Amino acid sequence: MAVKRSALGNNPLAQGIFSKTEPEEESLIKNQESITINQESSFLIDGEKEKINLRLSLELNDWLDNLLKQGKRKHGQKIAKEVWVQAALELFRAMPINWEDIQTEEELRSTLLKLESRIKFQDN
Repeated sequence: MAVKRSALGNNPLAQGIFSKTEPEEESLIKNQESITINQESSFLIDGEKEKINLRLSLELNDWLDNLLKQGKRKHGQKIAKEVWVQAALELFRAMPINWEDIQTEEELRSTLLKLESRIKFQDN
């Protein structure tokens, strides 16, 4: 019985002239570590970071996205959204307010409005 052959000839890839290369385990680990480091942002205070889920209002998220886009256009790079959120929390922490005393969202709103008034009054 005759062997059936392709009209185009033999497939050169079937002969094994190309072989799959496997990265060494060490370089694979280093690559994964560098990817992890690049994905995490750093801020003024170094230390362990924990991933959290965060929900923002559409208006605030749109403002933040626009801020990132404008920063990229003006400065050639953008500051990560998580860094902006972390900076805002660092600023809150530095304020002369005992945040632990706030018990409700309404009390938080009231405290923030008072803080905003104090800051605006100082600017004038």
